[in-house]
Amino acid sequence: MPVGYSIYLERPSYIHHRIDPRTKLAALGSVFVLALAFNHPAVLGGLMLLLLLIAQVAQLSWRSLLPFLIGGIWFLVLGLLIWPFYVQGGPKLFTIFGNPIYLNGVLFGLAMGLRVALMVLAAGIWMMTTSPQKLTVGLLRLGLPYKAGVTMTAAIRFVPLLNAERITITEAQQSRALNLSRGNPFKRAVKSIAIIGPLFIRTIDLAQSLALALEARGFAARDGRTSIVSIEMTNIDRVILVVLAVACLVAIALRILGIGLISRSYL
Repeated sequence: MPVGYSIYLERPSYIHHRIDPRTKLAALGSVFVLALAFNHPAVLGGLMLLLLLIAQVAQLSWRSLLPFLIGGIWFLVLGLLIWPFYVQGGPKLFTIFGNPIYLNGVLFGLAMGLRVALMVLAAGIWMMTTSPQKLTVGLLRLGLPYKAGVTMTAAIRFVPLLNAERITITEAQQSRALNLSRGNPFKRAVKSIAIIGPLFIRTIDLAQSLALALEARGFAARDGRTSIVSIEMTNIDRVILVVLAVACLVAIALRILGIGLISRSYL
């Protein structure tokens, strides 16, 4: 696998080098729990601001966060286009194609978009602040088999690699007069086959190359593995884990009590 294609960004921040990868993984899981516990846009918006603050503490630039923010905006728009037609309640705002749109529906759609955007951004920050080597060691310390740990980290490495391959294939096809910006959505989807086909073949080729490289280096020849990377839980990590556990328990309790919800009928 070519060197340099990685979502991880090296920064001299405390989050990058002092927080244990197991703590970061627990934080990612906690964000998912908090996002699923509430469906009020005010609460989820507050969590989004907290994540953006953490990204600034980790010295991540807005440019590096842009792909995840764009993905989050897409889900935000999608939620506002779908959920207002299903969720009722509150003052009536307007009517679209004979369907009344209520305030609660708009707020719930906004919350659903923020929920997915929150998960996407949290995953992005986690991948950009956790090196693949430390992540593998952290997964092994959690009891995960070595093969599974390497598979997970390799899958994360494949994301930017495949994106780079997609860009290369797109530029090559455009040099052959393929124009994906013209035509209706159906015609553009048909044209995209010229990108998806070579990308699929390239993905298989990369996976095979990775498998051959691992086999040539004696991967999984022995049960015990050593690592040059060392990680250790600190008191700060333990405090963070306790705070995360308390936050998850409080969020579940508030969910049961119906606090921080627009609608209890939907997740």
